[in-house]
Amino acid sequence: MVNTKIRRMKKEDLPEVMDELLRLKRLNSEFDCSFTVSEEARPDIENYLMKILNDESHVLLVAEYSSKVVGILIADILFRIYYTPKYEARIREFYVMPEYRRKGIGRMLIDELRNTLKEKDIILITAEFPSLNLIAQDFYKKMGYREIVSIYGQTSTNGPCP
Repeated sequence: MVNTKIRRMKKEDLPEVMDELLRLKRLNSEFDCSFTVSEEARPDIENYLMKILNDESHVLLVAEYSSKVVGILIADILFRIYYTPKYEARIREFYVMPEYRRKGIGRMLIDELRNTLKEKDIILITAEFPSLNLIAQDFYKKMGYREIVSIYGQTSTNGPCP
């Protein structure tokens, strides 16, 4: 999308990033009740983001359009002790505001992540999202990603969720 800038997240972006993260997490709860958002978590999330903002083991990117943050990508850099390549970037948070979707912003965020990782010689990028999120599945498949791991869960109660 013309006039969209992809850049590293700054401390000043925190309020907009927080709003988008919480929108993303609320969306995740529609796919599985184990993703129910804790409304009391906001201070913890803010503290976590401040902690990882300049940490070399994380990449935090924003898409900015007309001075507004319209997309976010947060990836963790993981050490893979048993495997080659030794490092992986796992996209844990990825969100583009609905009114800015289908304009190439998601691809721009992924491309910038790839460029950032190239500087660190990291070639493996994975993405984590709820299994029932068909929109995310379709997006990543179109980008050439494939399924490589499954995670199953169960609560200790009788039902699927507490």
